[in-house]
Amino acid sequence: MKERVPAALVKPCPKKQRKPLVTTGDIVNRLIYTEGALATCSAQVDGIRKWDGQ
Repeated sequence: MKERVPAALVKPCPKKQRKPLVTTGDIVNRLIYTEGALATCSAQVDGIRKWDGQ
């Protein structure tokens, strides 16, 4: 039986932000948050692939 994927690699990805975009600063903050969330999720997927030997 194969061991399980480490818990840190299967945490839920960050949630979408749904605050209204009112100012340019709001758009910039959303972009920064979204890019960070994508990087977090991508790192998890890369970690799973590495863990699985792919």
